[in-house]
Amino acid sequence: MKYKNIVWDWNGTLLDDVRISVDTINRMLEQKNLKRLTVDNYKSIFGFPVKAYYELIGFDFSRDDWEEVSINFVNTYNALAKDVELTPGIMPVLEGLKERGVRQYILSALQEDLLINMLERFHIRGYFDGVCGSNNIYADGKVARGEEMLRTFPIDPSETLMVGDTLHDAEVAEALGFDVCLYSGGHNSAERLREKGMVLEQMGQLLVAL
Repeated sequence: MKYKNIVWDWNGTLLDDVRISVDTINRMLEQKNLKRLTVDNYKSIFGFPVKAYYELIGFDFSRDDWEEVSINFVNTYNALAKDVELTPGIMPVLEGLKERGVRQYILSALQEDLLINMLERFHIRGYFDGVCGSNNIYADGKVARGEEMLRTFPIDPSETLMVGDTLHDAEVAEALGFDVCLYSGGHNSAERLREKGMVLEQMGQLLVAL
């Protein structure tokens, strides 16, 4: 295989949490009497850093406290997350890559301890040679954490594919020297993702594409 390493995003890529994320933000918008989002609206505008996305949908951080908004999102999301599931079709992909001897990693904007708890909840921690999450709740982005990941693990960027679901994942891959493949079932629309390269409509397509 061309790729010896796969670097996965978590939310929206391995974890099928778009609906729960939209429900979470709509609860927060209702609290402020702001207009709710549909899933399509959300996927057309969501991005990183998320603070700019919040401003786009009506938050005003000259009045709204960014830390309080971030805590509200995490608490509301966690209350709904009991119903979240892995992305359909992902288990055969993880297993297939493992059988081929591909090393798998996760690079996520999610707080790392929460990420590891979710991996253990779904009994998939053993598929990954390394897990790199954020050290805070603010979802600022992943480039700096990715650079730290490269210093920590034996990852040659020229032998690495990043699989994500947002334009930011493509930006991270470019910054780190990875190739990228984007999944349209996540937090950005297929139309936006096609600007950046290969798009998967179903996760099972990844093994075929490789």
